[in-house]
Amino acid sequence: MTLRAEQGPLSITVDPERGGRLLSFTAFGHELLSTQSIPGVDDSVAHGCYPMVPWAGRIADARLRTHGREWPLPPSPDGHALHGLGREAVWEQVGPLELEVPLGDPWPAAGRARLAYELADDRLHLRLRWDGEGPGASLGFHPWFRREVGGAQAELELDRLDQVQRGADGLPTGRIVAPEPGPWDDCFTLAGPPRLTWPGVLGATLYSDADWWVVFTEPEHAVCVEPQTAPPDAFHHPRWAACLTAREVRLTIVVSDLSQQGAAAELRT
Repeated sequence: MTLRAEQGPLSITVDPERGGRLLSFTAFGHELLSTQSIPGVDDSVAHGCYPMVPWAGRIADARLRTHGREWPLPPSPDGHALHGLGREAVWEQVGPLELEVPLGDPWPAAGRARLAYELADDRLHLRLRWDGEGPGASLGFHPWFRREVGGAQAELELDRLDQVQRGADGLPTGRIVAPEPGPWDDCFTLAGPPRLTWPGVLGATLYSDADWWVVFTEPEHAVCVEPQTAPPDAFHHPRWAACLTAREVRLTIVVSDLSQQGAAAELRT
């Protein structure tokens, strides 16, 4: 059974049985999230907006190596472990828009994840918590935003500070480099909140307490802007060990109706 909520011009649909994900996020009559499947990509990865727990991004070779031990994890088609266990779990509803799920094996430490959604008139709040022990955790959200909304093509504004270097295998090398041109499937630190604009239709600004953002602009149909508490594969890079103590991550998406702003500008002229 899906959960639905409305507040002013915003509405969401959440599916506890499909990873607690947002199936839909509409604003001012427009759907923001992609629902399109991608050939060769697991459906639990490729649409909506889902929580990433107890790890965010990839873990190399689907094997967690830490403290002199090794644990196999479920591999994705590229051979790496991808975006945690929560995205495929069945979550239990514990409040109007709050969900919980216990997660453990094959992760080496059992824990409980808690996910909450909250709507206001112009924004959606998301909060993800994790109480597991063991090797730590990285947390995040993975929204798939539509390229086209209301006939307008998405424009992404990023105030990039640094970029995590990727090796030939697509995984972080552990080095930080100057930002490079897109298209991206890359992790950044940012000087300010990223913003997506569909000119003349909608704007969406993303605020998070996470220090890292993975940006995926390669698909033709969608743009992914993902706050994460640690870079991908951080478990295998000692320099990021301090990032793996996260217990919570928050994301707020503030939406503005640019069609009304345009109409107001025309009246003034």
